[in-house]
Amino acid sequence: MDDHFWPAMYPGLIVGILYGLSLRGVFNTAVAALGGLIGAAIAYELLTMANLNDGLPSVAGLTLAAFIGAYLLTNAARHLKSAPPKP
Repeated sequence: MDDHFWPAMYPGLIVGILYGLSLRGVFNTAVAALGGLIGAAIAYELLTMANLNDGLPSVAGLTLAAFIGAYLLTNAARHLKSAPPKP
């Protein structure tokens, strides 16, 4: 991890929190924030490998990946939470 990793995670955290707040509830907000961070971390690595880690492509990629990560993790948590108990 270099100096630019943690500042690049801020869009993921912000997008995740905003998406979680739109779903209402502390649990959804926490799960969406975690999903946003995961999505942004994956996007950061991919953008660094493609040498697109500066400028508008970086911000757009991080924001989009954060939203996708937040969406997927909240849907997975919702399905796990509503799964019927096993006998």
